[in-house]
Amino acid sequence: MIEHELGVIVELGVRTGVSTVAWLYGLPKHGRLFSVDIDPQPDLPDDPRWTFVQGDDTHPDTIAQLPARADIVFIDTSHDYHHTARELELYRWMVKRGGMIICHDTELEHPEGVVGPPYPWARY
Repeated sequence: MIEHELGVIVELGVRTGVSTVAWLYGLPKHGRLFSVDIDPQPDLPDDPRWTFVQGDDTHPDTIAQLPARADIVFIDTSHDYHHTARELELYRWMVKRGGMIICHDTELEHPEGVVGPPYPWARY
């Protein structure tokens, strides 16, 4: 459990913005949410606490647009084993002491569009 007020969240994977809206709803007024997706920004209401970055979340140019440290890194992208392993390698350094990495959809036996063994997230 995080025992301090959240300041910075990095969200990998936005799609239609359902999780983005949830993060913003729970974020304090001085907090910041940085969301990354390869697809264009979804049509969401403007919020000064939110920064959208379009790009590949494993590319150095994309990572350079994000904060150096975060309280939470939320991973909800391709659900492919190799891509997820790369994200975990790249983003674990970003998490502040007492923070966390949260992985979404770990219970999916066969995520949409992913070819390979069942439960790719849980294999890591």
